[in-house]
Amino acid sequence: MPKNTAVVSVITPAYNVGRWIGEAIDSVRRQSEGRFEYVVVDDGSTDDTADVVRGRAALDARIRLVSTTNAGSGAARNLGIAETTAPFVAFLDGDDRWHPEFLRRQLHTMHTAPGPIGATFCHTRVMLESGRVVGPRWQPAGPCDMDRFLAENNPTHNGSSLLVRRSCFDEVGVFDTGIASAVDLEMWLRIGAWSSTPLFYGIRRYLVDMRLMRTGSISANRAARYEALDKMLTEYAPMMTRLHPGLAYVQPAVFAYRDGHDEIAERWARQALTAGPTRLARSRWGQSLLGWHGAGPAGRVRMRAARDGARASIYGGISKVMQTVS
Repeated sequence: MPKNTAVVSVITPAYNVGRWIGEAIDSVRRQSEGRFEYVVVDDGSTDDTADVVRGRAALDARIRLVSTTNAGSGAARNLGIAETTAPFVAFLDGDDRWHPEFLRRQLHTMHTAPGPIGATFCHTRVMLESGRVVGPRWQPAGPCDMDRFLAENNPTHNGSSLLVRRSCFDEVGVFDTGIASAVDLEMWLRIGAWSSTPLFYGIRRYLVDMRLMRTGSISANRAARYEALDKMLTEYAPMMTRLHPGLAYVQPAVFAYRDGHDEIAERWARQALTAGPTRLARSRWGQSLLGWHGAGPAGRVRMRAARDGARASIYGGISKVMQTVS
């Protein structure tokens, strides 16, 4: 398909995902909306990722492999943006997959949802490494402005769930390769703050499966993520106008408490408390924040031990499932 007929540029940043990349590509090829161009950016893989992509590209002229030296997913996405031209852009991680209706539903919402919509996003299901779906992730539906984006801690949850207007990147720039973590969130906040189409719109349909429990993921580096998130909150929370800026700190503080990063959790909790205990007590996350903050150091140690024990039991059950289906 010639580039000038494509409505969507699909971009997959791929690094050592040879085990899963074929499934990701096939999920794009099965889309009911076929007016797309598809670039897979091999980010210096050392496995057979590029070979798998070449095999699929030989079967479908819409697929193109672009190879580069390893520089991270943000740089790979930026290269994909530069290599494509369609008016809408969608990113699919190399170990995730889409429902066949993903593009069609997203485009329909982009064209019909009210307001200056810069991006749409769908609900996400979580799957194991084997591909078995084990449950949904909660996400909101309807319009999300920057205030809601911050207060609900990135409602899109993962980069494979969005369709974005190319004009957003033209206006506010591409992914920031200078930050170590939370690259997606920084991009979405920039669109929400500075784009002429700042709204994100959630679709109440599960159209993407996100693979869970892979080792070596950058999201596992919590300290780097919290450092990056702290900078973003400092910059963007004061820009909130519809909701109290303290609400941007509630969920991050809870996550930091859970992970044992008490120093930054306490600092974020103090910011959250400026929204007022009464307001915080109205939400589940606010109640959790008040509980962790009020427990004190010794109480938080006990809370983490109880939580870790419960999680070990859950993941032990998941491991047995994985062994059964593998």
